[in-house]
Amino acid sequence: MWLRYRILRPPAIAISKLPVYRLKWSGYENAPVSGPFIIVANHQTSVDGLAIAIALKKAANKSPILPWAKREIGRGREGIVGFILWRIFGKITIDRGAEEEAPNAIKESLLQLRKMKMVLVFPEGTRYPRGEVGPFKYGVANLARATPAPILPVAVYRREEDNGVQVKVGHPFFMPNIPLDDEELVQPRSKIEALLIKQLEIAREWGESVGQDKKGMKLLARLIDLINRMIARQHTSFNLLFRMARPEDNEFLRASVLELLPDDWRAVEGPSRRERGKQNILFRE
Repeated sequence: MWLRYRILRPPAIAISKLPVYRLKWSGYENAPVSGPFIIVANHQTSVDGLAIAIALKKAANKSPILPWAKREIGRGREGIVGFILWRIFGKITIDRGAEEEAPNAIKESLLQLRKMKMVLVFPEGTRYPRGEVGPFKYGVANLARATPAPILPVAVYRREEDNGVQVKVGHPFFMPNIPLDDEELVQPRSKIEALLIKQLEIAREWGESVGQDKKGMKLLARLIDLINRMIARQHTSFNLLFRMARPEDNEFLRASVLELLPDDWRAVEGPSRRERGKQNILFRE
């Protein structure tokens, strides 16, 4: 998969320069030199994943980027470009009809992060029109809470002057600790759950002090591996990872992306116009 990226990168860059895309990027120097880290981005075009991979050229040359991808993409329901990328590159499959969708995606993401890979998530779950950032779903916030990996915010949008695709990379950060007076934390918890929360917070604080060079990212990968092993030993504690996020976490992550977008962009609630259109068709039928 990594070799495929290296081989296909030159023709992909050539395609990205076509008038329909006119891809440009900035801020790529902010990214860590390699995985493990979580990329959080808004969703604008069918080539967002490829555009981000091109923009993060330094890190992507060293470790693969694995996007959370809807199963519909692999069935060709989201366009030919998405279908081709699904077949060529790796991904973490999201089956929106499955009951264990989020838990399975988080489990697989943790396994990949400990291998120094990058996980790419579009938390809106669908493309929103220009100027809008939709509500972030809990999956990415729970993943961010479940690992001491840094989060890299990325904005993707069409430039007004030429309608070209712009990728803007922000500065990596870690999720803040959950306040001690949080209502969820004062609820009775098992000793295993309490220990897991404490260990994750300690690991996150330690991760913030590690440099994001090659040596530092290797240390983070080892730390993530240790956390995974601890979770594996305590089977009952893994369910906690699916409910650690709070509404504030989703807004915190969305704000980190929104601040990279042009000033006239805004956060919106509810489904995108595309999803509303699908709902209207179903209603008429």
